[in-house]
Amino acid sequence: MSNEEIIRAFHLMWDNFPEAVTITQRSREIVAVNKKAAELGLQAGIKCSSIGKPEDHRGCLCNEAIDSGEARFVRYDGAFGRAYGYWIPIPEKPEWVIHFGVGNAFEYPKINRGPSKKSSIHGLAKGTAIEAAAAALAQGEANGVMMYYALARLAKEQGLNDVAETFIESANQEAVHAGFYATLVGKVPKDFWQFVAGVAKAEYSGKTKIKAFADRVRALGLTAVADEMEVFAEQEWHHGVVIDELIAKHAPNLSGGKKWVCSVCGYEHVGDNPPDVCPVCGQPSTAFRKK
Repeated sequence: MSNEEIIRAFHLMWDNFPEAVTITQRSREIVAVNKKAAELGLQAGIKCSSIGKPEDHRGCLCNEAIDSGEARFVRYDGAFGRAYGYWIPIPEKPEWVIHFGVGNAFEYPKINRGPSKKSSIHGLAKGTAIEAAAAALAQGEANGVMMYYALARLAKEQGLNDVAETFIESANQEAVHAGFYATLVGKVPKDFWQFVAGVAKAEYSGKTKIKAFADRVRALGLTAVADEMEVFAEQEWHHGVVIDELIAKHAPNLSGGKKWVCSVCGYEHVGDNPPDVCPVCGQPSTAFRKK
């Protein structure tokens, strides 16, 4: 490319950049400036080293960028806080660099990127056009957790431990996704302590139900399967214990009220009426009995 073509390309690329940008050569003579640089009084033909105080140029990396053929940058205190200076060599013109700073001549506005990690996404999709799709994604991701853990178990049975680990990692990620979409549609209440108190009851009930099912499995001669299920039963009970410990620590004064128990999973709901759908097992309100 000729010098003129490089300068035309420079203006096309950099004229609307909000910071001052120049093409500077090894001698420190400025070859071209963008609009912002021109507004600040910079112009072609002057030496950039003549701008400001001599000590302002002690960190110049122009020669280093040219000699290495690679971009260089420095950090410094600019007009609006931390700033960065860049020297980017131009391959077609080895003695020239694109030189500019970021954070020195322009104060960048803070961009609102939606809810921060500290903001809650709870129920943002409820009543909107995306509610049904988000709910479907929550269920689909939950199904994915089941699928990947089943695949991991099968892989382990075949001695494919590395495959099993990959499936488990995918399952864990799917679980995070499912929780995200479930929160988006408000699947569980934001003030969750009363809700998890009901979940604890379902976990306690789960121990009894699973042990009963394990007995049926054992009666079929599937002793190893039944033994593992009994471990699961104890884990269900432990979940309930852990939740109760959390409630005692963080929400010891839960409000009372009418209690409704799901006849299928044992989940307890507090309120004047049972929920339309059990949030644990998905049974309709008719499955609830007043306690």
